Order: sequence, then structure tokens, then C-alpha cells
Amino acid sequence: MPLAAVLEKVIVRVTDPDKVAKLAGELGVAQPIASILVARGLDTFNRCKAFFRPQLELLHDPFLFDDMEKACERILFAIKEKQRIIVYGDYDVDGVTSTALLIRMLRRMGAECDYYLPNRLTEGYGFSQDSVAEIISGAARLIISVDCGISALSEIEQATAAGIDVIVTDHHEPPEKIPAAYALINPKLPECAYPDKFLAGVGVTLKLCQALARKSELPDEFWMEYLDLAAIGTAADIVPLIGENRIIARFGFEKLLQTSSPGLQALMQLQRLEGMSISTSRVVFQLAPCINAVGRLGDPRRGVELLLTEDRALARLYARELQQANEERKALDKRVQTETFAWVKQHCHTEHDFAIVAGSASWHVGVIGIVASKLVETFFRPTVLFSFDADGMARGSGRSIPALNLFEALKECEDLFESFGGHAAAAGMVMKRENLETFRRRFNNVARERMAPADLIPIVKADTEVDLRDLSPKFLRILKQMEPFGPGNMRPVLYCRNLANRYKPRIVGNGHVKMAVTDGAAVMDAIGFNFGNRFEEVRDAQTFNLAFGLDENEWMGRKSLQMNIKGIST
Repeated sequence: MPLAAVLEKVIVRVTDPDKVAKLAGELGVAQPIASILVARGLDTFNRCKAFFRPQLELLHDPFLFDDMEKACERILFAIKEKQRIIVYGDYDVDGVTSTALLIRMLRRMGAECDYYLPNRLTEGYGFSQDSVAEIISGAARLIISVDCGISALSEIEQATAAGIDVIVTDHHEPPEKIPAAYALINPKLPECAYPDKFLAGVGVTLKLCQALARKSELPDEFWMEYLDLAAIGTAADIVPLIGENRIIARFGFEKLLQTSSPGLQALMQLQRLEGMSISTSRVVFQLAPCINAVGRLGDPRRGVELLLTEDRALARLYARELQQANEERKALDKRVQTETFAWVKQHCHTEHDFAIVAGSASWHVGVIGIVASKLVETFFRPTVLFSFDADGMARGSGRSIPALNLFEALKECEDLFESFGGHAAAAGMVMKRENLETFRRRFNNVARERMAPADLIPIVKADTEVDLRDLSPKFLRILKQMEPFGPGNMRPVLYCRNLANRYKPRIVGNGHVKMAVTDGAAVMDAIGFNFGNRFEEVRDAQTFNLAFGLDENEWMGRKSLQMNIKGIST
């Protein structure tokens, strides 16, 4: 049977009713709220207090990182001796914000420094022999990598042989053999004692800046100035928003509202975010795509320059360029998405394909990662897409589902790659085009061995069951206090049984279902984005159950509660 869009299965989390009742009494909240908290392990008053009132003072000591002391001493020596420093970053939002953050910090400390970001289209991810040769020719004495470098064995050896010290700061999974860098700062290194293993690349960079400030006896305000950049990179990299990431995002979003960066001010103005509260979704869907777009289409330096400039006229120019690049990227997305979906429906089959692997010379390498994510959302299969270049190479980008650790699965195919790297949910690789079919078969076999058919059904986990009468503006205000939402702290999903249509549902926009539902006593609006394929099912059902997020809809100056549908069962 040809592969088709996969319908979700809804389950409701089970919580201890005694813990729920006790917590509800201690906090003075409704039982559904307490049930949501207990389901997330926030089952005591003190745990809830720490969650709802995060503090910057709870950030860990940066010197718990292996090599942090050594790295700081080397950087401060370079500043003192006026040695040229190159910050080597990545072309995605995490890498761009990491680069800008460290450059701003170093220049403020008096460093002579510049940066290097590889071109996605011509160089690919991370270090290359050519990029290191260019840095060597520029008389640099120190390279500091951000959001990359943990796999750059030969390139770091090349730099070291030329008399350049390399400090690696990264958060990606380390390979079995790690580079012989001057210092390695990565929470995922096997022997690293640093408590928080989930920092984004920009989070690791922020910890380096925190350590440099402390080592230089500078006030905390010195590095906290850059929390806005750290929050953007953290949210955009889709890391768990728990622990330090939650603190960075919470305070960084607040700082964004009063950012001193002319570039961020200009971009927020263009995206109509001035004066608005900043959330993870606004960063991920409005700010990050603009910063990402220039890197996806080629030159990521404009993103860094936007974040570095102090010239307001230049800031407005860069912001417009980024916005225009994002519009171009959207057009590419749409074309590649249409082609890939057609390919999948023609070539993939439910019984045989536990993973999707495809490639084409016409698919732009800058957008295949985004399109891979769309395929995962629709077909719920691990997906790797490739763009072929004129030299016979295939550059790939992969996305996965919870049941398959993508990085571990790709390790079983690594003999086919020229290079690869990533983590459980996303990865990139380069291989010869001629290896595509072999990789498709082997990766599919790995996926089949590691997953059961049940793993290929998306699960919507509702935090708690509610009645419509439970839902109120106060209920929503309490939910909003759980922000910032993201992996590890997702927006709560609620579940209502035995609902019926109050009015006939209708299709709006591009395949969205607009509804008004009732339980016989109360009525509430509901919107199901991209649920158009379920329209007849909900239209004809006598009753149905909905899993949904609770949102606030504003129309003609009037605000009302609205369900954002996540799952349907009839």
C-alpha cells in the first residue's frame, strides 16, 4: 500500500490522584492544573516554585566544564598579547548567534578578532581543509569554534601544525575519536562533569563568556548583556527547554523586549514584534527563519553582521535583506516539498519503508532539512533527503521520530559517508551520489530493526482530561506561566470527551478545519491547522473527542478562548 499521511493516536497521561489532590491544595489551583504539573515531575511545592520562578543564580559554575580554566587562560593571553583570534561558527541560527555573541564579548574585552562561517552550498557544515588554510594565511594565532568542531580531527591537526591553537566549544555528540585541540568544551564529552548535558551551542558559548567575565573579575551584567542572543539560538535549535536552557530562554526573552542590539530591534520591527511578549514560537517562526534564510541560500555572514552592527541604518538594511531571503527560501521550500511528496507517494510503501530516503539534483541543499521535517510530520518516518552537486557528491539532511536515535542509526552506515554529524533528532551528512541506493536499503534495515510498526504511529499525549467548564481566562493565565514552552516542557495538551458540533464545521485557509464545539452546556471555538483530511470525519460524527492546546484568539478587538486541535478520535 502506498505511503499515506499517518493518523495520530491520542492517549491521556495517568497521574497519581493523591499527589494531584495534595498539590492542588498546596498551590491553590484547579485539579487539572495540578495534574499537568504532576505529569511533568513537578509534584511538590518546592519543585513547582523552582519551575515557576527560575533564577539566573541557579546557573551552574562554568568552571565545571573540563578545560574551561585552560580555555579562559589561553583567550585572555591572546587578548593581552594582541594575538589575532578567529571565531569559527556554523551557518544555522545556533551557530550565527553563538558567533555574534562571542565576537561581541571578545571585542568588548579588547580582543583583535574576526569570524569565519562556512558557506552551506559550497563548503558544507563545520571545518574544512580549505577554510583552515584561509585562516592560516590570515596570521591568526587562536581559533575558537562555536556550535561545531568536535568532529574536526584532521582540520584541527592542520591548524595545530601551523602554530594555531584551537579551542572547541560544541554541543554535538562527540565521535569515538576526539580532536587533539588545545581545549575541548562540550557537555557531552564522556568524562565531562558538567551537570547540564542539553545546552545548545550558544548556551555553551554563553558559559564560556560567563567564565571569561569571572576570570577577568567583570560583573555578571557584562555577559548577561547577551542573554537575548543566547535565547534566540537556544529556542531555534529545538533543545530541551529544561534546566539551564529554560533559564536562558526565560530571561533572554525578557531581554529581547529591551534589547540594545540595533539589528534585533530592526528585525523585530519588520516582523511586527515590537512591544509584544516574546515566546518560543515567535522566535522559532518569526525571528529564526530570517536569520537562517541567508545561510540556507548561501552566505550566512549577513546574519552575523545584523547582530553585530551598531549602525541603525545598516541594521535596517540587513534586516530587510534577511526578510527578503526568507521569502525566497519559502518559495524554494514549496517547490521542493511538492516534488518530494510526489516522490514519496509514488515510491514508498507502508509495509516496506520504515524510513524515507530520497535525493535530487534539483532540490536546494539549503531547504532539504526543512522539507525533511515536513515529511516526518506527515508520514511519521525517519527521513533523509539529499541534494546532488555537479561533482557527484550528495549532501544530506535528516530528521527523525522519537523511536529512532538518528545519530546512532547513521553510525551503522558511516562507512558510506565522507562525513556526518548531529544528534538524536537531526543530522547532516555528505556522501558520494553513487552510494544513495545502498544507503537507502541499509538505513531502512536499521530503522526496521530498531523500531516496531507501532512506533510509526504518532502519539499525542494529553496531559490531563478536562470539561469545557474547567476552561477559563484564569486557567489560561496559569498555563502561560509555564512558558517558555519547547521540548521537555511542551505546551500542555488537554483532552475533552463527548463533544459535538454546535455549528457545521468548515474548511478555512489552506486545509484548516474551523469548528465550534459543545458538551451540551458550554460552547468553544476550535481550529485544526492542517486537519483538512479529517473534515468529513468530524462533520459526520455524532460525538468526538479532542486533544488540544488552549489559546487566545483575538478578532475585531474581542478576545476569546480557542482550542488548537492536536488530535481527534471518533
